[in-house]
Amino acid sequence: MIVDDKLSEYKDNIEALQLIDKLEVYRWMISLGKKLQDDPLSEEKRIDKNRVSRCQFSLFVDWEDGKFKAWSDAMIASGYAYILLDVFNSAGEEAKDITANSFEELDIGNLLSMNRQNGFYQMIGMMKERI
Repeated sequence: MIVDDKLSEYKDNIEALQLIDKLEVYRWMISLGKKLQDDPLSEEKRIDKNRVSRCQFSLFVDWEDGKFKAWSDAMIASGYAYILLDVFNSAGEEAKDITANSFEELDIGNLLSMNRQNGFYQMIGMMKERI
């Protein structure tokens, strides 16, 4: 249930911002990306096996200090990484049940470019492998 609640919260935010202006969604994603930098994945963990290779920028994810952490040099990628970390880290035992389909209600196809979608979905897969 935690996953559904988190996803509904993000969906509501996205829809409200889109009503104002689609650019507001990107500004919000950038603000989330800045929050990701408060507790980023350590430099030692930013290695090839933790790299989200389908992302056009540098994006890394791994389990560290008892939770998932990520780091990116791109603000939009940092923003969607923040969302994924928030959902997975809040889910507890439910995290094992999360799939790419769990995020359908966010309408990622209309929110992110194809390259960003590829990175988003690859990151989900990588996190699932590490649960």
